[in-house]
Amino acid sequence: MIVGMNMGPGEFAGKPPDQHWNEMLEQVRAARDHGFGRISIGHHWVIHPFQYFNVIPWLARLATETGNMLLNTGVILLPLMNPVEVAEQMATLDYACEGRLRVGLGLGYRPLEFEFFGVSLKHRAPRFEESLTLMKRLWTEDEVTHHGRFFHITGAKPTLKPLQKPYPPIWIAANSDPAIRRAARMGDAVYIAPFGTYDVVKRQVDIYKEELAKLGKPFPPKEMVFSREYSVGRTRAEAVELGREGMRRKWEAYASHGLQASLPEDDKKLLGDFEALAKDTFVLGDPAECAEEILRYRQMGFNHINLRFQYPGLTHREMLEKIRLTEQVIKRLPAGAER
Repeated sequence: MIVGMNMGPGEFAGKPPDQHWNEMLEQVRAARDHGFGRISIGHHWVIHPFQYFNVIPWLARLATETGNMLLNTGVILLPLMNPVEVAEQMATLDYACEGRLRVGLGLGYRPLEFEFFGVSLKHRAPRFEESLTLMKRLWTEDEVTHHGRFFHITGAKPTLKPLQKPYPPIWIAANSDPAIRRAARMGDAVYIAPFGTYDVVKRQVDIYKEELAKLGKPFPPKEMVFSREYSVGRTRAEAVELGREGMRRKWEAYASHGLQASLPEDDKKLLGDFEALAKDTFVLGDPAECAEEILRYRQMGFNHINLRFQYPGLTHREMLEKIRLTEQVIKRLPAGAER
């Protein structure tokens, strides 16, 4: 099991950005030295009340700090971007991290972001699919002509292709059942979002298996990824105390962004009940309890977990302590992610 650290958003606006930047660099170095196998950074624009750095230059900077750790975009909001630009950005990042890149892609859900870029929210799924199809061609073909619904290219001759061949593994984010099927059809791995309950995730894994079988693809794939909100302490009580307020504040901010509209109905019901939400969707407790919870998902076929534990109000010192404690969790898990 490869354990990844998600780098936010977890800091509300107000901290001096240079201090925020340097603290996050120190946290990445600590994760590298305490057994983490991957760093993940998400992608948003103008994400008030959070303070957040742009994913592309941020990951490029981290590539110099991460040793042998994987890096992944967690996730690029592909419908809002030009696929030619994203294809070249990802190829560049693949060289920056010496072939350790995982390209996480998702639809996005914030109406405000779609307004920024003049893109209709109702077109996000077909734009995503056309963009990814075109990106794969740009990564693998010597000359590309494409005239689609949203994008047009004539006689393009790509000169920058990724280090990994044919391209870095594509992880497709999924909240909904249609997204699970899309991940099976178009991706190398499903990237389960952190919002679903255990039962919802289990049902969606069954959908993923069925879709892979229809496509003649093996299950489990080489990589299979899920995310969980996370708080670890020396005791469960400490983990709850450290995580409760930050988790609540972050989820309230997500709710203000319209996250509920993208969730399954069973998950929407939990958003107003924090205690039930934490019980059913978080990895929380002392190191042994956290490892036990992660292993429940290992039995479904997952071999990557993305831990989200940067919450508003946590100090830098508390973050470093959580990273150190997580080493005790990692030591209780099977090593690696090989199939």
